Amino acid sequence: MAVNGAGHPNHHLVVFIKKDGKPVEDAQVAMAYRESGRKEWRELPVARMHVAGKGAETTHYGNNVYLAPGKYEVRVTVARVTSATFHISLDN
Repeated sequence: MAVNGAGHPNHHLVVFIKKDGKPVEDAQVAMAYRESGRKEWRELPVARMHVAGKGAETTHYGNNVYLAPGKYEVRVTVARVTSATFHISLDN
């Protein structure tokens, strides 16, 4: 399912949340993204995931999404309090 309806997902947009070097398995994570220069943020439904067969030590949060080539900002918020914005650039 493409989160933004623009086609089939082509990226796995995720974040690893750790405390004292260990994955946090019950983090409250929210993610949003936008093309650089745009005002509107798109919310990304967040799922807790593990790498198949690797267990809880690979816990990460995010979802599959369609992103066209370009520059993006990704905002990650944990527990509705702490947030960080990441800048990414995708080539063809």
